[in-house]
Amino acid sequence: MSTVLFAPETFDLAETTRTIEVARHLRDRHECVFAGYSERYAGLIEQAGFEYFPLAPVLTDDQAEQLLRFDQGRAVTHPFTAELLRERVEGERALNTLLRPAATVIGSTISQFVSARADRIPLVYVKPFAYSWPHLRQIRSVPLLSGRGTLARTVDAGAARLLREVARYTTLKPRGFVQVARENGVRVPRRTVEALDGDLNLIASIRLRPYLLPPHYRWVGPIYARLGGEVPAEVTEVVENAERRGRPVVYFAMGSSANREIVLRVLRELSRMPVTVLAPVAHYLRPGDRAALGPHVHVFDLLPAHLLGDLIDASVVHGGEGTVQTAAISGKPFVGIGLQAEQRWNVDECARFGAAVALGPRRAHGEPLRRAFEAVLHDPALRTRARDLRAHLTGVDGARNAADHVHALIESSR
Repeated sequence: MSTVLFAPETFDLAETTRTIEVARHLRDRHECVFAGYSERYAGLIEQAGFEYFPLAPVLTDDQAEQLLRFDQGRAVTHPFTAELLRERVEGERALNTLLRPAATVIGSTISQFVSARADRIPLVYVKPFAYSWPHLRQIRSVPLLSGRGTLARTVDAGAARLLREVARYTTLKPRGFVQVARENGVRVPRRTVEALDGDLNLIASIRLRPYLLPPHYRWVGPIYARLGGEVPAEVTEVVENAERRGRPVVYFAMGSSANREIVLRVLRELSRMPVTVLAPVAHYLRPGDRAALGPHVHVFDLLPAHLLGDLIDASVVHGGEGTVQTAAISGKPFVGIGLQAEQRWNVDECARFGAAVALGPRRAHGEPLRRAFEAVLHDPALRTRARDLRAHLTGVDGARNAADHVHALIESSR
C-alpha cells in the first residue's frame, strides 16, 4: 500500500477539512498521513483518525492572520521570507525521505511546490476554480460592482479583459520562493499563475458554466466539511423552540478567514431581526460579546453544517468555497459576503443562478443587509432557485472523485 501525504495549511479550516474529506475516500486504497505547520485545526485531522506530523517552524497565529490579511488585500507583506521557506523545505524533504510518498496533496502550501518537485513526487493541488489559470483565460466578468445594471456589467467586463491580459504577462513571484526553488534545483514556470499549478489540479468548485480545462486539470466538484458526530441536542432544542414561536432559523458562518469586527457587525444586525440564529463563530468572539447579542443568537464552536439543511430557513455566510457549497447543498437561499476576490466569485456564481444575494463586506450592515435577508427569507423565486441548485449538486461527490483521481495518478506512475 502506497503512502499519500496530505499537506494543507492547517490554519485554514476549509483547506484542512477539504483534504480530510479526500483522505477519507482514499484510506482504503493507500496509507494517508498528514503534515502541517499550525495547530489551529490540526486536531480535526487526528479526530478523523489520521496520523499527523507537526512540522517546523510552527506557523504562529499572528503569521496566520497576516496571511489572511494579505490574501484579502488588507496587507502588503506576508511571512514567507526566504529563511522561513528554506526551513520549511528542509523539513518537508526530510519527511519525504522518511515517508517516501507516492503523491503529495496540498491546498495552498507554497513550500510544497518546491519540496515535492525537488524529490520528484507527483504534486496534487485541490483548488478552487476562481482565478486559476483556466479561469483567467476564459473570464468574462469580475464581480466588482453590485447589481446587474449597465454600469456594473460594463465595469465588471472591463475588469475581466484587463485581468486576462495581466495574467498572460505577469511573472511576479515571491523572491524567497524563487530563491529557495533554485537552491533545490527546481525550475519555476515563468507565469505567476502557472508557478502555482500542481502536476494534477483538482477543481473542487460548483460548476454552473461550461468552462474548458487543460489536460492537467480535472473538475471533481464540491468538497466541503462533513464534521463527525450528530447535530448537538442543544441545536435541536433551539430549532424546536424557534418553530413553536414562528421564528425563522438562520445559520451564520464565517469560516476561518473573517475577523471579529465583521462577525459582530452581522450578528448585531441579525439579533435585531425576528429570527433565531445558529452561529458557529465562537472563535471570533470575546467573553463579553455574547451577552449583548440577546437570547435568540446561539453561538457555538464548530457545527456539522452539512446536517443542518432541513433545520434552517436561510443562511448568512462568507464566500469561502466550502461554506458556500454547504449553503448551496442545503437547498435554502443565502446571503453571501465575499471577503476577497475568490470569495466574491463564489458568491456571484450562486447569485447569478438565482439562489443567493451577494453583498460586499462594507455593505453587510444596516438596510442593505436587512433587505438582502428579507429576500432570502421571503422571495419565492430565490427559494425555488435554491432548491434547483441543490438538485444540480445532488449526487456529485467531489471528495470521492478527487480520491479516484489521486489513486489513478499513483497507479499510472508505477
